[in-house]
Amino acid sequence: MANHPVPLGKRGASPRSLAVYILVVFGLLAVFGLFFLPLWKLAEVAFVEEGRLSLGIFRELLTDTKTLKVIWDTIYINILSSFFATVIGVVMAYFVAYADIRGKKFIHYALLLPLIIPGYIITLAWMQFFAKSGFVASLVQSVVPGATMPNIYSYWGIIFVFSVTKYPLIYTLTLSTFRKISTDMELAAAVSGCNKVKTFFKVTLPMSLSGVANGLLLVFISCLDNFGTVAFLGIPARITVLSTDIYQAIISFSGNSFGEAAAESVILGVIGVLSSLILWRVAKMFQTMQTDLEDMSPRFFLRRKKLLVEILMWLAIFIINFVPMLTLIVTAFMKGIGGGYGMDNMTLENFVFVFSNAKSFNAIKNSIFLGITTALICVVLGTIVAYLMVRRPSVLIRVVESIISVPYSIPGIILGLALILTWASPLPIINRTIYATVFMLLVSYVVRFTSLQIRNSTTGVLQTDVSMEEAAEICGASGFKKWVSVIIPLIFPATISGMGLVFLNALTELTTSSLLWSAGSETLGVVIYNYTSAGYTTYACALSTVVCVTILALVLLYRGVSAILRHKMGRNEQ
Repeated sequence: MANHPVPLGKRGASPRSLAVYILVVFGLLAVFGLFFLPLWKLAEVAFVEEGRLSLGIFRELLTDTKTLKVIWDTIYINILSSFFATVIGVVMAYFVAYADIRGKKFIHYALLLPLIIPGYIITLAWMQFFAKSGFVASLVQSVVPGATMPNIYSYWGIIFVFSVTKYPLIYTLTLSTFRKISTDMELAAAVSGCNKVKTFFKVTLPMSLSGVANGLLLVFISCLDNFGTVAFLGIPARITVLSTDIYQAIISFSGNSFGEAAAESVILGVIGVLSSLILWRVAKMFQTMQTDLEDMSPRFFLRRKKLLVEILMWLAIFIINFVPMLTLIVTAFMKGIGGGYGMDNMTLENFVFVFSNAKSFNAIKNSIFLGITTALICVVLGTIVAYLMVRRPSVLIRVVESIISVPYSIPGIILGLALILTWASPLPIINRTIYATVFMLLVSYVVRFTSLQIRNSTTGVLQTDVSMEEAAEICGASGFKKWVSVIIPLIFPATISGMGLVFLNALTELTTSSLLWSAGSETLGVVIYNYTSAGYTTYACALSTVVCVTILALVLLYRGVSAILRHKMGRNEQ
C-alpha cells in the first residue's frame, strides 16, 4: 500500500514530517525576504507618495530635459554598442564555423577572453591603450610624428569598449546556430548560382537570426547592467546614462534622491523588459528548422587566401584582446605615468603597495571571503531548487524559481538600491542593521547569483538517471545517504562548474558593490574603481593585473580538474 504524507496538524504526524514543513515554511520566508521584498520596497518608494499611489516622481522626471537626455543617451549607446558587437561576433563566428582555418580551438578560446576578464578591467586597459602619453601613443608618434590618440572619454569610446567586450555573447550563440544550419540549404543556394556572399545574406544569416537575436538581447541587457565602463569613461566626460545617474543620485543624499533613483530604476527596468520582449519576438519570428547536432566540418575552403584570413583574424584578436591587456600590465610596473618606458621607470613597488596597503589588502580578503561564502551558499540553495524543479515539479517551485531568477535578470544598480531600501533599517529581535557591513554585500551576492547555480545544477540533475536514486531507496538508503552517496557524486561536475561561475562573478563584482560598500567592506572592484577615479592609475593597473592572473590561474585549474574527472569517469565506465 502506498504511503501518503500525513497532513500537518493531523493526529499521528511524525516529527520528520513536522521538520519538513518547518523547513519549507522557513525556505519560503527566506525567498520572500531576500528575493521578493527588496523589489517590492523599490516599487513602493517609486510609486507611493504620502501614503498614496502616485506617478508624481515619474511625471517630474519625464518632463525634465536632463532626465530625458539621460534616457536617450542610455538607449543610443546601448543600441549602437549592440549593433557593432553583433557585427564582430557574427563575422568571427562565420569564419570559425565554416572556414577551413587552422588552430580553430585556440582562436575560439582567444575570442572568449573578454568573458572571463571583468569589464571594468578591460575598460581600464583600453584607457591605458588610448592614453595621450601611453605606450601605444609613443609608438604611433615615433612612426607618425605629431599624431594624437583618439579621446576615449566620449560617446564613441563607450560604444567602442562595449562592442569589444560584449561581442563574445553574440559569437557563442551565433557559432552554435551556424553549425546547426543544414548544409542542404547552402548547397541549394550554390547550385542556384549564389556565391559565398549572396549565400550568407540570403540563406545563412536569415536562418541564424534566431540565435543572433538572442545574443543581441544578452548584449543589450548586459550593457544596461554595466556600471564600470560608463563610470570610468562617461563620468569624466559628463556623459550620464541611467545606471550612473542612479548611482550619483543615491550618493548625493539630496532632496528626494532615493525616490528619484527608485523611479529611474523602474524606467531602466522597463527599457530592459521592452527590449527583451521585442528581441524575443524577433527570435521567435525567425525561428527555423535546424539540425540537433552541430556540424563541425568546414563548409568552404579558402585555399590560397587561407593564410591571409588567418593573419587578419589573429591580428584582430591580438589588437582587440591582447594589446590593451599588455598596456595594462606595462603600466602596472611603471613608477609614474609620463616617465617613459625604459627600465629606469619600471618598479615592483606598485605590487608591494597593493599587498601592503590596508584598503587594497582588505579588499582582497573581503572578495575572497565573499566569493567562497557566496559560492557555498548558492550551491546549497541552487541545487535544492534545481532538484525540486526536476524531480518534484509544482506550481509553487516554479514560482520560487521565477522569483529567485529576477534579481539576476535586472541591472545590478537596481538590486543595490532595492537592498538599501530593505536592509538599511535595524533587523527585528537583534535591533542591528547589516547595512554598511560585509554581510550586506554577502546578501546581495547570494540574491544576485543563486540563479546561476540553479541553471548549472539543473543541467546536472537532468543528466542523471532517476533509477539510480530509486535503486538507493530500494537498498534502504536514507534521504541523507542517498544525497551523499548517489546524487551529489552524479551532479558534481555540473555543480562545481556553477560554483566556479558564482565564485568568479562574486570575486570581481562592481555594480551592486558600488552602492553597498563602506569603510572596511571594500571589494576588489570598488578599490580598482576608487584608485582610477583618484588618479592612482599605476596602483589600479597593478591590482587589476593581480586579479587577471588569479582568474586565468583558476580557469586553468578548473579545466585541469575537469579533464582529470572526465578521464576518471571514463575509466570507471570501462
